[in-house]
Amino acid sequence: MKVRYLLLLLIFFFSQSMAEEVDIDATLTQADQLKSSNPKAFSELLNTLEKEPLNPQQRYFLDYLRGYELTYQGKQAQSIDVFNKILNSNANETLKFRANQTLINIYAISQDWSKGLTHLSKNFQFIEQIKDPETVQSGLAIAAIFYNQIEQYELGLSYAEKLRSSKPSKRNTCLANGLAIEAQLGLNQLEVDSPSLQAAVASCDEEVIMESFIHSFIATKYLRDGNTAEVYGQLKPSLETIEKTRYPRLIAEVYATLASAYLQDHKIGEARLLAEKIVNLAKGLGNTQAVVTAYKVLYQIAELSGNYKAALDYHVKYAQADKAYLDDIKTKHLAFQLAEHQAAEQKSRIALLDRQNNLLLTEQQLAKTQAENNRLFISLLIAIITLLGFWAYKSWTIQKRLKQLAEYDALTHVFNRGHFTQVAQSALTYCESSEVDLSYILFDLDNFKQINDKYGHAIGDWVLKKVAKACQAQGRKNDIFARIGGEEFCIALPGCDLQTAVKLAEACRKAIAGIDCGATGHEFEVTASFGITDTQMSGYKLERLINDADSAMYQSKETGRDRICIFDPEAKRTIPQASHSLLSL
Repeated sequence: MKVRYLLLLLIFFFSQSMAEEVDIDATLTQADQLKSSNPKAFSELLNTLEKEPLNPQQRYFLDYLRGYELTYQGKQAQSIDVFNKILNSNANETLKFRANQTLINIYAISQDWSKGLTHLSKNFQFIEQIKDPETVQSGLAIAAIFYNQIEQYELGLSYAEKLRSSKPSKRNTCLANGLAIEAQLGLNQLEVDSPSLQAAVASCDEEVIMESFIHSFIATKYLRDGNTAEVYGQLKPSLETIEKTRYPRLIAEVYATLASAYLQDHKIGEARLLAEKIVNLAKGLGNTQAVVTAYKVLYQIAELSGNYKAALDYHVKYAQADKAYLDDIKTKHLAFQLAEHQAAEQKSRIALLDRQNNLLLTEQQLAKTQAENNRLFISLLIAIITLLGFWAYKSWTIQKRLKQLAEYDALTHVFNRGHFTQVAQSALTYCESSEVDLSYILFDLDNFKQINDKYGHAIGDWVLKKVAKACQAQGRKNDIFARIGGEEFCIALPGCDLQTAVKLAEACRKAIAGIDCGATGHEFEVTASFGITDTQMSGYKLERLINDADSAMYQSKETGRDRICIFDPEAKRTIPQASHSLLSL
């Protein structure tokens, strides 16, 4: 249940001391302070007090503490009886107020909103008679919490503002700010750039749970605005701290917000992990928006990955969770409307209730019909997609084979000359329009004809494949690597400057020189001569890049082979134009 943890958290904020007599009253106060933090010591103190002579007010106080103990043990029916007896007794107004406030908590946890609203109305009557500021502030706080939980955010904001204007303590200021921000989020009035929002966060620097809730509310607003970067900025730095609180509602809401943000940014793995964690927490959460979000994220991930069976399963769970959550919201709204019309005539109130119930039944039936239609549609969709998928797979395999033949060198499995020309030309056009560099490497195997002549073409083919594999291992995924002649290869490097190209060429040269030819049964060395240029020296015309790199490569050949030369546009020496101009294709 969404409200259980936040309402129980309120009890930590407010403890009343009621000192009248030194010994008995001190022990009662001590038990009151320990009731949440040390249940065992709390019970032992109550047993000790049972043996002591108590005046009527002390007995009422002890009865209140016994009622709290029963609530803590999950015996709500018995504790309700105890608190109602206190309300009908001669106990002082402060103790009646606290008993009534605990009843509000119990009815909120059990989602009996009508009775909760009834006792909330009584709380307002008690507040008018109480002078203690801390007690008054606790009444304002529980009103703001209760109204926020039933999504009556205007009333929740109103009582949060009253709490803020009552000169509260630092802890109560933090609580008031958090409740106000939650209400503003529900009313779509939250302004993330407001200086008051940052002040609210600062007011909770010692209250980890409420500070984390505030970050969660702000992140939710950023998520609605599509600003996932700010979502991460709000939640990721404090995620470990939030998880250490072991506070299920807080953790689930943070996970749900992050999972939705990750999904928007196509971070599928992160989104799936957090959604699955929420599902694991679901048993302790009840019908919450976080659980609905988790199943929705898992459904969308499965659909995106093509796992339509899992998508169908998650969609069913999502529809069920969403319906249960909406039913809870409708129940809250109905309870509030009933409380608002209690003063109206009985017939009008019953007629209104009948209309609302009929509307609810109609919506439930409609939701059931829509769920059935969705299941049928998804089943049909899966069958159609399966058939289309089989046909697409067959078509894809054929197209893939044809593409391999048209675009790749059959021996080395890198781009062939024709396809390289198309891809490199497109890369140059893009780089020129984006004003980024492109470097071009051309290399030729040294003395390759002698290897072919001496050891045969099979060994030559083995060398070519090894060279292609060795060079592919050095580059990036977006590098354009091709075999453009018998023993000539080239690499176009989009977005790469000359210095980086030289490093890559050197890595390729070493990789080629390091090829172990012993597997062929012969002993020989494989080396290559490299020529390099870039668009800063040669411009964005492919033919000019090829010619200039070819000039540099010939210089490598003439100065001893197995080396790298960079094209020098200032050199006076003229190298003949490359005979393998790709553009001639």
